[in-house]
Amino acid sequence: MSSAPEWEDPRKVLARHGLAPKKAFSQNFLVSRHVVDGIVRAIAPRDGERVIELGPGLGTLTGALLGAGARVVAIEKDREMIAVLRAELGSNERFEVIEGDAAAVDLATLAGGERIALAGNLPYAITGGIVRNLCEHAASLSRAVIMVQKEVRDRLIAKPDTNDYGALTVFVQARFDVKPVLKVPAGSFHPPPKVESAVVMLVPRDVPRAEETDAFRTVVRAAFQARRKTLRNALGQAVGVERAERALAAAGIDPKRRGETLSIEELAKVGEAIEAP
Repeated sequence: MSSAPEWEDPRKVLARHGLAPKKAFSQNFLVSRHVVDGIVRAIAPRDGERVIELGPGLGTLTGALLGAGARVVAIEKDREMIAVLRAELGSNERFEVIEGDAAAVDLATLAGGERIALAGNLPYAITGGIVRNLCEHAASLSRAVIMVQKEVRDRLIAKPDTNDYGALTVFVQARFDVKPVLKVPAGSFHPPPKVESAVVMLVPRDVPRAEETDAFRTVVRAAFQARRKTLRNALGQAVGVERAERALAAAGIDPKRRGETLSIEELAKVGEAIEAP
């Protein structure tokens, strides 16, 4: 395992390259060594293990992952940040940076048939798209440790019949076990965002709690777009009342229940019933 590079305040790196955070890219640079160390401990890379990093920015987490023995493939959209990464870390043979959009990266291609680890301080403006991309590529991941807004963390770990339980909860928990890792105060970033953050770990389930079919997506979206309506009414708007009633009866679900009270498995049963001839 390689020794970790000496810690340097990321603000000094930013100043050395004559740059400033860009609002257009939702850039809030992680400057807390405690948080960086916590992410590295959570992902615990094996010596030589490949880790995909989304949104590496100045390379603060990147350097720590390299120091822990990982081979890092960083996906960065900002060309100025790419130049910084190459200047600061380009001499490390275990580092590679690819220009690309973190929300659209093809993880299956990067994985090359293997399961890869992933880390990232996600740009909050596109967190939803990135997380959905992780769901689509769950089979290519061994684990993912990501920084998100605290309110997103709350949604990712939510239970049925709570205010935070929603479509994102269902789609993520259908494919992953979600584990809280760290709470991250706003002062851990430069500039400090207006929200609190958190680190979570997503571990793909060997057997998904639900297959994400078109019917399942229809049921989930209907259930949570009109979360105060009964399932009969909410689902009826999406597929027709008669079909909704027939599916709910086949799944053994009371049509008077609200969608937010259903478990992932119950939502899956309704989806299967809708697909049935």
